[in-house]
Amino acid sequence: MKGGFFLGITNVISQLNAIILNVILATLLFAEDFGLIALATTFIGFIAMVFSIGFGSAVIHYNESSQKQISTLYILNYIVSIATFLIVFFSAPFAAEYYDNSEIEPLIRWSSINILVYPIFIIHYKIFERDLEFKLISKIVIYCNVLSAIFSITAAYYGMGVYALIVQALSATFFKLVFTLIYSKWKPNLYFNVSEVKHMIWYAIKYRLSTGFLYFERNVDYLILGKFFNSSTLGYYSFSYNVMYTPVKRISSIFAEVLFPSLSSIKDDYKQIIDIYFKSMQLIGMVTFPVMALISFNADWVVIAVFGIKWIGAVPILKILCFAGAFQSISQFGTIVLNSIGKPELSLYVSVFRGIITVIAIILGFSHGIITVAYLILITKILGWFIVLFIIRFNVKFSFLNLYKHLNGVFISVSVLVLSEWLIRSFNLMSGLDFVKLVSQTLLVGISIWLFYNKIIKQFVKNLFKKIK
Repeated sequence: MKGGFFLGITNVISQLNAIILNVILATLLFAEDFGLIALATTFIGFIAMVFSIGFGSAVIHYNESSQKQISTLYILNYIVSIATFLIVFFSAPFAAEYYDNSEIEPLIRWSSINILVYPIFIIHYKIFERDLEFKLISKIVIYCNVLSAIFSITAAYYGMGVYALIVQALSATFFKLVFTLIYSKWKPNLYFNVSEVKHMIWYAIKYRLSTGFLYFERNVDYLILGKFFNSSTLGYYSFSYNVMYTPVKRISSIFAEVLFPSLSSIKDDYKQIIDIYFKSMQLIGMVTFPVMALISFNADWVVIAVFGIKWIGAVPILKILCFAGAFQSISQFGTIVLNSIGKPELSLYVSVFRGIITVIAIILGFSHGIITVAYLILITKILGWFIVLFIIRFNVKFSFLNLYKHLNGVFISVSVLVLSEWLIRSFNLMSGLDFVKLVSQTLLVGISIWLFYNKIIKQFVKNLFKKIK
């Protein structure tokens, strides 16, 4: 709860920073710029998914590992990262040829610098997570977000175009490196013995495969759609997807960062793990589902008022993907339960399944247009949530009735919101009063959530401040 509090405060600050940054960049840049950077980063991500491992998960899971073991992983991690960087750098022309766009090649090569910088500090950072140093992590995240935003806005203002987005990514990594090394007390030894970390490597490989396929699930749409749609359409889709993914990055990620090291420390107590898992879904759902429904129902006014008329093309996609983001937010960290009990291979199976149905959805939908793709993506997110629930239940027994008791208020509250939207549209109510409509629906869903969960909210706040004290 302490970790959640500090990361929650960080989330609020980061969210405000992200909103301001997105509004400014949306004014200074064009949809094509966001489409190009989406293609470049997706290509790099797919290469990294195949060739990099990332041993941070093993450092967290095996929380009693020795100095020699961690030092070995540190060196091994950098060796793998150098190989990954070389593959990305020299394969950039193939990406440009695949997308038939020469602008992508230099974007990929500049972005790939992150691959070399990241392993310098990532083990240090994972040790912070292992030791539940979330107050320190929060400080680092805030510093990096604010400083990288300043650099990105400055680059965009001086006409760097799409490269302003690369400046944002590179500067964020650089500042994270600096602040992590400043605050870290851990120093690697010049020691390398693979035989001592075989079990950790095997765990990291299984974990990486599961998170790799999770990346595949999230980004395969860019890989396919970038081939068949122009940069502008892809930019609208990327914009909408980023809004959809906001609850995952800004809310679910808080729980994910806290839950993995926390559940790993109680990995044999399945009853407590499920209890924490359900309560986490409940707390996330009561925020993300109403918020994403509100954005969907008021997307026309929100997009124009905040980002400008040039982003109006993103509205139809956004209205659909908002609901996909809501389901993604509560299914996102389901695999963490499997990882924490020492079964990352099951997370891999979940990610493979969700990746396959995502590919099928895109293949079935792209010939009918981007809106059809968005609807099918929504269906895959719902199916993905159910499949992770069934796999968790097969390994860690729980009652679906218990799950329903945790989430029934969320779905009923959103149903009330849906009913209000239907009435407003059917009887042409609040015509021209878009802001009043948004405020009215916000109050309506807020009251609904309070009626169902006021005891839980009060208890959560009380326990939170008790823990902080």
